Amino acid sequence: MYAGVSLDQAPPEDIPVRFFLSAPAYGIIAGLLIAIRGEDLFLSIWGSETIALTHLFTLGWLAMIMMGAFYQMVPVLVGGTVPFIRASRVVHSLFSLGVVLIVSGMYLAKEPFIIAGAAALAPSLLFFIVQISIALLKVKADRPTVVAMRISVTSFLITILLGIYFAGTHAFLWEMSDNRMGLTGTHMVTGLFGWVGGLIMGVGFHVIPMFYMTPEFPKKKASLILRLYGTSLLLLPLALLTNLGSLFYLGAAIPGLAALTLFGVETFALMGKRRRKIKDTTLKAWQRGLIILPPALIALIVTLFVDTEIPRFLFGHLFIVGFGLTVTTGMLYKILPFLVWFHRFSFLIGKVKVPLMKDICSDKKADRQLLLFLTSVVILFFGIASNFDIIIRAGGLVFFLSSAMLLLILVKMIRMKAPEVPQEKAQGMSL
Repeated sequence: MYAGVSLDQAPPEDIPVRFFLSAPAYGIIAGLLIAIRGEDLFLSIWGSETIALTHLFTLGWLAMIMMGAFYQMVPVLVGGTVPFIRASRVVHSLFSLGVVLIVSGMYLAKEPFIIAGAAALAPSLLFFIVQISIALLKVKADRPTVVAMRISVTSFLITILLGIYFAGTHAFLWEMSDNRMGLTGTHMVTGLFGWVGGLIMGVGFHVIPMFYMTPEFPKKKASLILRLYGTSLLLLPLALLTNLGSLFYLGAAIPGLAALTLFGVETFALMGKRRRKIKDTTLKAWQRGLIILPPALIALIVTLFVDTEIPRFLFGHLFIVGFGLTVTTGMLYKILPFLVWFHRFSFLIGKVKVPLMKDICSDKKADRQLLLFLTSVVILFFGIASNFDIIIRAGGLVFFLSSAMLLLILVKMIRMKAPEVPQEKAQGMSL
């Protein structure tokens, strides 16, 4: 099941875990914010409260999980040694502080908070980029997963630099460019499509065959997907920064849209060929996330030609929450049980009775949480589409409950302790 992984290079257990545990906490805050503020959050994409909510999802949830995933997967999946790994604990602390400060500053429209948040986020994120880049550059780019990870990290760097630029305008270090729309669009493209989409594809290339015993993802198709995706990641920012117009934006986006579509179709096909016919929560999350992806891309295309806010909000909701959060939630149900089992129980095999991975996290509880989460996605979709305040608030409340449930499930996994080894067996182990 775990062929092609380097378990001896795994980082200390607590490093990825602290990132994974933080994400649903920000989901709880986001759900409460939607339940309290309702339709006010979906009036304008430029509203300070709306921008704060967006960054709760993108920084607080997606970036938090994906950073933890990089720390775990770069050594284990691609064999890259992450330098200064113990400093990653400081990265998490600074990053967490930065997210709280910058989101608070955005929500309250308080520039000192935004500046302080950026001062914490910038060094933590740039240090993370240096760590992962060093590890990835030492690995041959002969596998699609490595190439996708490099695309993801490069895109994240651009996203961070643009974020620092925006924060600098709040600190009056420089003036905002006249081309704010182009810069913001580039920030979105590199953040959502480059950073998030790139990593999800890179992980999918490797873990779907590994976890579900499917045929390998065809290398030629994976290479084509990455070439198409990379083309759009180059062309779209250029089109946005030069303000070429909707038709040019669409033309620049077509290769990337084709890449995402091909990735989804091929991944679904592989899932149908799996030798392990068990349908666990992670598989369901991947399937649901990939089903939500096409409507998200359709909403994106509509935004190019319709000057109204609702399609923009629907795209953000479907891509960030419906696709990104769904897939990352599903991966938590595979990665975290493995971490707990590997670090606490694997060395006890043959000495005492140890739990199976499926015993660490109940599929029934995970399925209920995923169902609750997807229910919130559907409710919020209809609330945003109809601009109906009560529906939006209800969706926020359900999202809050699903995030709280996820946090409780994760904490329960982490609190599992290894059984004590009988004294005679412990002596045998020491010998």
